[in-house]
Amino acid sequence: MQMARSESARSFRWRVFAVAMLSVGTALVLVLLIGWHSLIERERVRLDERLCMEGRRLAGLSDQQDERHRWDRLSQDLALKLHVDDASDLRLRVTDVQGVIALQSRGPWPLGPAAAWRDDNRLPPVGQSTDPRGRCRWVAAEGQGRDWQAVQVQLSGATAELAVDSGSLAADLRADLRDVLLLTIPVGILLSVLGAALLSGMTMRPLKRLREAMRRMGHQALSERLSDAGEDQEFRELIAAYNTMLGRIEASFHQASRFSADAAHELRTPLTILRGRLERAIGRTEGRAVQEELGLIQDEVGRLVAITRKLLMLSQADAGRLPVHAEPVDLTVLLQDLIADAVMLTESQTLLVEIDSGLQVAGDRGLLQQLFNNLVSNALRYRSEGGWIQVQARRSGHGVEVLIANPCLPLDAAARARFFERFYRADPAHGRRTDGTGLGLSLVREIARAHGGEASLQASVEDEVRVRVWLPV
Repeated sequence: MQMARSESARSFRWRVFAVAMLSVGTALVLVLLIGWHSLIERERVRLDERLCMEGRRLAGLSDQQDERHRWDRLSQDLALKLHVDDASDLRLRVTDVQGVIALQSRGPWPLGPAAAWRDDNRLPPVGQSTDPRGRCRWVAAEGQGRDWQAVQVQLSGATAELAVDSGSLAADLRADLRDVLLLTIPVGILLSVLGAALLSGMTMRPLKRLREAMRRMGHQALSERLSDAGEDQEFRELIAAYNTMLGRIEASFHQASRFSADAAHELRTPLTILRGRLERAIGRTEGRAVQEELGLIQDEVGRLVAITRKLLMLSQADAGRLPVHAEPVDLTVLLQDLIADAVMLTESQTLLVEIDSGLQVAGDRGLLQQLFNNLVSNALRYRSEGGWIQVQARRSGHGVEVLIANPCLPLDAAARARFFERFYRADPAHGRRTDGTGLGLSLVREIARAHGGEASLQASVEDEVRVRVWLPV
């Protein structure tokens, strides 16, 4: 059960947001990886080009004997051109036409004779043509525990070999990348969050419209239809399905409402005739037993008359046609009159009354009298034996608030949720210990709504009922 509750508590918007964040984050990581690989490859090609250029220059120094002892100055120049921080990351060896080493770096040459040199594919093979600038050959290999990228250039019989520690260059690139990421990652995360929020917002916008439309759906809003202008195809199909469903609900609702109204109209006349004939039959009958039996039948007919009248009013309220003849109504006087009638049915000390003076509303006097009469009668009928009844009326914001409370048999959450449901009574057997039809409270809510107000059941302990009615001034 706990797992089912947690599953139902998930937010679709947050799931869309999380998926969008994951997608954008994955895309950014892939772009960084591909970009890093491309950057390394491009730097390797550019390093090969720089090495070839410097190798050609060094091959031209083989006949200049005064350059043999200028390694320090030469290493600084090479380190600057090759973007190397330390001259120890460079290795150099130049041999003249006789094979004599004309110039050599301080450290030993790191690559052995088995190094697999590769030629420039754009030039003909060695021996078929001569490159006047000096042919370059490259190799990437390990030596002396380090990764080297080297070039070999032959020019006029002289051979120049130049190697650079590629590991140090990669470390420099990683350091530069780290500095860049420290700046770009927060910006990327911010853009990812904004993009995911925008995507989830765009996804939820039509769903929000549907949700708000469903919340507003009532007998007054069944004729409303959602517009699909500017929506994507998928949401247009969803909105069309919703409008179709709403049309079917509206047709069913109007059919049921018409049936209730027609049935109430058709039943009212024969019930009235039946009631009159029962009254005449009771007057003409001399046997007490028969009179009592006819009296019971007459009482049941009276209940049927009351039910049909309430059904007619509820069907009118469902159709939004409950007749409300608005006029100034003094709720203070109306409630006091109801309390005076209630005193005759119970002991006065069981009534706790707090009614402010001068409570005026605009409404139908007859409907409002029926509303509060139903509530007071309900409290008298269902209160616990010897219990109290509390009636409070006061101003609340731009309206008047009336609270009617009484102790009762314990009502669980399921019974409270169905408190204003039609034909619902807390007694599951619908027994006759207490009179009632189960329509009075439904009519209370509909009359309050017809006046622009609301009737609701307030939170309280299980053995107490507190009904709040709010009416606008």
